[in-house]
Amino acid sequence: MTGLLDTRARATAEAMIAKFGKAMTLKRGVVGTYDTATATSPVVPTSYAVVGVVSQPSDANIQAGLAQAGDLQVLLAAKPLTVVPQPGDVLLSGVVTWQMLSVRSIYSGELIALYNVLARS
Repeated sequence: MTGLLDTRARATAEAMIAKFGKAMTLKRGVVGTYDTATATSPVVPTSYAVVGVVSQPSDANIQAGLAQAGDLQVLLAAKPLTVVPQPGDVLLSGVVTWQMLSVRSIYSGELIALYNVLARS
């Protein structure tokens, strides 16, 4: 059952990231229909517009080997997304491509409010 914390935290996360975030594109390869002539299933790239707050991983995470210098930490609000980010997805920021290494869900009660993404170029 969802409660007041779900509603308020998700709305606050969405508003703050929309205000202070950076426009990016999330790309994912979706496996298409199997082609019997070529015996393959083509991968069709699908793009989603997202807004994220970008920062650097903490020194503690770098020292612990959880991230490398040059990686990005990106917070994405869950509410406006039409897709759930997952490792292997790609974030495009300008002309730079970032591969998602990990995605952590941050809950506010019963629902996910934010996704914390670690990405590497």
